[in-house]
Amino acid sequence: MPRLTTVLVSLLIAALVYFTLIAGFDGQHTWAAMRRLDWLGWIAILSLSLFNYALRFARWHGYLRWLGHYLPVGHHVLIYLSGFALTTTPGKAGEGVRAVYLARRRVPYAHTVAALFAERLLDLLSILVLSLLAIASFTGYIYWVLVPLAVIVAMFWTMHRRSLLKAAQRRLKNPQTLVARVLRLFVHAWERAFVLLAWKPLLGGLALGCLAWTAEGVSVYLIAGKLGLAVALPLAIGIYSTSILIGALSFVPGGLGSTEAVMALLLKLSGVAGGMAISVTLIARIATLWFAVAIGLLCLGWLELGHRRKQIQPGQEDSL
Repeated sequence: MPRLTTVLVSLLIAALVYFTLIAGFDGQHTWAAMRRLDWLGWIAILSLSLFNYALRFARWHGYLRWLGHYLPVGHHVLIYLSGFALTTTPGKAGEGVRAVYLARRRVPYAHTVAALFAERLLDLLSILVLSLLAIASFTGYIYWVLVPLAVIVAMFWTMHRRSLLKAAQRRLKNPQTLVARVLRLFVHAWERAFVLLAWKPLLGGLALGCLAWTAEGVSVYLIAGKLGLAVALPLAIGIYSTSILIGALSFVPGGLGSTEAVMALLLKLSGVAGGMAISVTLIARIATLWFAVAIGLLCLGWLELGHRRKQIQPGQEDSL
């Protein structure tokens, strides 16, 4: 896993670039809008983000239990949230840092990869479903939703073909190269994903995902309302979801820039003035993306500190 100092430097660079962009987009106007949000407003939107994280953790915890791993909830929460420190990596791939900490709890890497794959897939599907709320108002952007939806359906169809899995297992039965060994790990994760994508965990995970991402979409509605803007609740949820979807598909780390551009554009098309659209967008991203990164960084630091203490005092049991 990356060293903590490397994480800090990468986050510092990302934050510097991000807030430089804020200054470039009439930063004075944005800071003024942020001050218009009273402390109750900030508590409300940050609480919605926490609700999102709690639901997604419950789903993740359930996935590992489904795979036969019963972890202490307190420590597992820290492991899960620590992945948020690396949210600003392409496709959130940095969240795979959980695998390192889970391996110390005797959770095989293949099981973590399977759970991570199922989580990412259901997050995409949840966001796609919520994006449909924006289609009624922005019919010209329907292909941004329908094309990814077709890709997700094709992936589900492929993954549920056990004959393809068996063929891959036979081909990688005795891997001789490093690449083949890595591919064998992913094939093993694919086998585990069959368990997580059965109807019961699939529908339960999709329901939790839709509820979790709806919560962050509601934050856009609250921010707009606090700034005196009239944006309908379903439209606000649809705009947020569509922008997150396009940001994820761009594979830009954390969707930085692409997510903001789409959200601001859709807000403008819905009748919000340009400057206010940018302000709503940036406040929403601070309350969701950067809030998650801050929490993840704290949890990552706590886990690393605990691990180093344990190395200094071998044999001491983990009290978490």
